[in-house]
Amino acid sequence: MDLSQEESSASPSSSSPSSSCAHSLLILGKPGGGKGTISGKILSDFPQFRHVSTGDQLRQHVRNETQLGLEAKKYMDEGCLVPDNVMIRMVMKDAVEAIENGQSLLLDGFPRTMEQAVALDEELDVDMVINLCIPNETIIERISDRWIHPASGRVYNYAYKPPKVHGVDDETGESLVQRDDDKPESVLKRLNKYDEATRPLVNYYEDKGVIQTFKGTESDVIYPQVKEWLNDQLANDATETA
Repeated sequence: MDLSQEESSASPSSSSPSSSCAHSLLILGKPGGGKGTISGKILSDFPQFRHVSTGDQLRQHVRNETQLGLEAKKYMDEGCLVPDNVMIRMVMKDAVEAIENGQSLLLDGFPRTMEQAVALDEELDVDMVINLCIPNETIIERISDRWIHPASGRVYNYAYKPPKVHGVDDETGESLVQRDDDKPESVLKRLNKYDEATRPLVNYYEDKGVIQTFKGTESDVIYPQVKEWLNDQLANDATETA
């Protein structure tokens, strides 16, 4: 089904009073870079935003066996990436309802590449982008400190939640292990892939003049800057409608 046909009855680009001040905010951040923490703080302080997590959406659609979920599952079962047009249709299902209700969107997990951003722009105007720039060394240290007890799934982190005895599960006394994905070399590989994929995306939104980059190593230090910037952006709405 063509996206324009599926959503033609409720397009967020239509000029209605409820959507005139709605925003689409995208948050970019490396895996393990605190994006989830920052997103949670934004949603707490700015309740006008609805969280649109494409990962959560995808799992929900597949679990509920919706038309989109069944379509996506075909690709997933074959070990293929879900096509951009399917992901965009999932985003738009939430977007249309939210914007019609006067809400803004906090996009998390999509778009990830410039090609996806260009495709999404045909349906939705992303007018604010937060780019979290955390040093790779900080993320590698943060993730590689994570060890697990395989049988129970208990997770320890030597930086802030260490076991009572080094390398040993608190409850069973069994040895802890580190997942292959948490080993420094694996983390660095993922981070390099992220940088390669998102660098053109960052440049794309820089050219549009809608992106703001925040640098640091701690979410509690970065977030006040994010909050101040968002307040400034949203204050422009009141000025323009006054």
